[in-house]
Amino acid sequence: MTENALGRLPPIRGRASDASEGPAADVSVEISDLSFRETSKGKRYPYGEFGSELLDALHKQLVSPRRRGLIRSTRICRACDADLTPVAEQPTAVAVDVALRSLPPIHLEIVMPGLTCPSCHLRMVKIDDADIASDLSFALMAAFKSVGFGPG
Repeated sequence: MTENALGRLPPIRGRASDASEGPAADVSVEISDLSFRETSKGKRYPYGEFGSELLDALHKQLVSPRRRGLIRSTRICRACDADLTPVAEQPTAVAVDVALRSLPPIHLEIVMPGLTCPSCHLRMVKIDDADIASDLSFALMAAFKSVGFGPG
């Protein structure tokens, strides 16, 4: 494989608790179909902005509950507007495919705090919570670190 040729990694996994110094939510990822450049330094991002673009695209695809009201805000379903106040949060599994530039789509299976709408069964995650969003980043970093994948 030449310095600029792209390869594909086998599925990799990471948990937020593996990369975080402090307490972390129960967030885990499995990433499939991840492209990489093999260099003299090891497996590297396909291009310089890959990490930040992956995280941005992932945040845009993950569905979170909406909020209704200013003073007494309630959570409602994005799809059917059902009130989600009585619904307990629990580990929620979601799968997304992220397409970046001219790379083949990257498949991610994520388990993170969220809930399922009792009316329409839409799975939503708490990506709008800054701490949980940060834990998702930690889980991605742990997965990347497990195979020596990084910028450079």
